[in-house]
Amino acid sequence: MKPFPVPPLFQPWFSHSPAPAYLLSGEGGGLADLVAELWLDRFRAEGITAELIRWTPADIERESMDAVFRTPSFFFRFRMFILPDLGDLKKGPRDVLLGYLGAPDPSVILVLPCSDKATARSFSAIPGVRSTAPREEQVVSTLARAAVSRMRETGKELSEDAAAFLVRWVGMDFARVKEELGKLLSYSAGLREIGEEEIRAVCISGGAVDPFRLAEKLVHRDKKGCLTLFRRFAAGAEAADYHGLVGAIAWFVRRRLADKGTALAPHRGGEILAALSRIDRGMKGESRLSPEQLFEIQLLKLLRDGPG
Repeated sequence: MKPFPVPPLFQPWFSHSPAPAYLLSGEGGGLADLVAELWLDRFRAEGITAELIRWTPADIERESMDAVFRTPSFFFRFRMFILPDLGDLKKGPRDVLLGYLGAPDPSVILVLPCSDKATARSFSAIPGVRSTAPREEQVVSTLARAAVSRMRETGKELSEDAAAFLVRWVGMDFARVKEELGKLLSYSAGLREIGEEEIRAVCISGGAVDPFRLAEKLVHRDKKGCLTLFRRFAAGAEAADYHGLVGAIAWFVRRRLADKGTALAPHRGGEILAALSRIDRGMKGESRLSPEQLFEIQLLKLLRDGPG
């Protein structure tokens, strides 16, 4: 089987021998399964045996990481472990992991998602640990390219634009994207090309609210509809979800601006993008308001004079 192409974000990692650990911080936690799968593809192509093990927080509570990592395998040249988010680990297991990485086993490869900046700094400073903290757009682009490549292998066409929509729709997590691609293949057996219509029909949205429907109501100044959807979203949202919502609305607006057949005026599009930029800066530390407060204030300004 031909290996899938390595996305540009990870090409520096795959131009060398495997490192003891790969740290994915920033918006990159959802790429952990993709990194592991790319290494497995490479090992298969080179005739090297390897296994993939996904650890849960319960596994870490139950097992001694250091002992497991240092126990040799008689069946596999490499063992890959995807660990839970390092930001969620307790201090004890985190210290054990830091100690292990000071003298790692050469047959073990760790993939480490991390949402906590301070923890990521500690681990990225360890010699031999490869790290990246991709921005949201880099994550979307990387996942979209991976989706296009995987569909092409099955004889299906998925444009990069449709793939980006898929990622925004189901969430920036390779495991989720891969699962939804499998459903699309089953659904579209008689189709050559898969687009937004099929994705909406088959795939499960990553949140309680369709972000593109919210964006549509924002574009048309549907005050009541937009705020109803936003408040439903906010009821179950975490801080990171608001960054995803900013990206989804911005992507929708830019696509509408580029489509000459739609009625989105450049002034309205620019107004929305400028507000999203203010929200993004505020969430990165320029405001003491919560993400929900920041978002709702900007939405109210954009929806001024709208019905409802």
